[in-house]
Amino acid sequence: MDANTKNNISIGLDIGTTTISAAVLDIHTETVLATCTVPNQSALPSEHPWEHMQSPDWIWKKVKSLLDTLLQKYTVSSIGVTGQMHGILCTAHDGTVLSPLYTWQDGRAGQGKDSTCAQILQKTGYVVPEGYGLATLYHLTLHGQIPVEPYYCCTIMDYITMRLCDLARPVMHITNAAAWGLYQHKNMNFDIDALEKLEINTDILPEVIAENRVLGTYRDIPVTVAIGDNQAAFIGSVKEPEHMILVNIGTGSQISMLSEIPVQDTSGLVESRPFDGRRYLLSGSALCGGRAYAILENFFRRYAVTCGLPDTPQYEFMNSLAAEGVKNGSALSVTTTFCGTRADPCVRGEVTGIGENNLTPESLAAGVLYGIARELHGMFQMMPVGHILNITASGNGIRKNSVLQEVVADVFGMPVQISACIEEAACGAAIWSLKNNALK
Repeated sequence: MDANTKNNISIGLDIGTTTISAAVLDIHTETVLATCTVPNQSALPSEHPWEHMQSPDWIWKKVKSLLDTLLQKYTVSSIGVTGQMHGILCTAHDGTVLSPLYTWQDGRAGQGKDSTCAQILQKTGYVVPEGYGLATLYHLTLHGQIPVEPYYCCTIMDYITMRLCDLARPVMHITNAAAWGLYQHKNMNFDIDALEKLEINTDILPEVIAENRVLGTYRDIPVTVAIGDNQAAFIGSVKEPEHMILVNIGTGSQISMLSEIPVQDTSGLVESRPFDGRRYLLSGSALCGGRAYAILENFFRRYAVTCGLPDTPQYEFMNSLAAEGVKNGSALSVTTTFCGTRADPCVRGEVTGIGENNLTPESLAAGVLYGIARELHGMFQMMPVGHILNITASGNGIRKNSVLQEVVADVFGMPVQISACIEEAACGAAIWSLKNNALK
């Protein structure tokens, strides 16, 4: 492999909640040379159903094994990292891990009428949803569950870059800092006054930066600061960022668009997330995107089992039903907030518009797909959308469901194209690491 080829190749790592993925990308030819995905399988046992923890060391071993395997085959010039950006963990001052990873799904901060999230709002004026890093940290602090020795806290991908570069203190990009809550856009850092009101020691926080900085090397390969998976997926998916939105539907769902200005939304449904220090990624997230369809699949599967049929996946059958419901226009009106929303975890979904002619499996299946699309479209309408012409869609929830693609195009009134890269976030991390300000 010649030097010119080497300079164009990067590896991107995506530390997801359920999987860990890597993409090898040739930036010069815009070719994905290889992708690889392995199960995360690092979940730790918990006492309560709202607790979601994983083992950082187990994740590190998986990442290292995956990366080393790819480096045996490819000679690369940079390594980029992304991953689930709301979670939090603690490390000692020598870089060793001191706590579990409390993932973005962890709900301990939202439990009860006088929840930790409610206390944060009362004391600081900030809405910090459960699962966000500083809400979890404050909860752990209030309940005496933080390390007794000096420590730092960081995201899982910050921890991975620490291990790759043998760092003692984590360095956090603004895309991850904002995902923890209590973040000030104007200062591009955490709100120190708000932290002091909560009596959170600011010395434990990572260094926050806005630039695309090389943090060190792994096997003599530069490793750049990790970025949030929402931003990475946008970079890896959207080819015309000024005229396209990204709709990602997996377990949850998300709509994202680039903007020069933050959106003013007091509902908590749409966030203005940092992108590159100059622009924002406006993002609306639904907790129950593809999961809504999975809940319906469980309903059909349980019914099949009670009828003496095999316990097998029902998605193909459901898709045929939904296609018929879409075709004949009989879709029920389904609100798919079955798992709540970021703004109100207690809200639940509903089915309305039921009549004697539409209480059918076809109408219900189609209604759930329309509900998924309409929840995202409601967030889209809160954004400055005048120049958006097309949708790029990503995530297996929509990639593998042509009926949902049709429904999203119908609800948004614009064409849908599927992202060319399967591992969008990993590809975006690769682009980020090799080519600064790739979307200029």
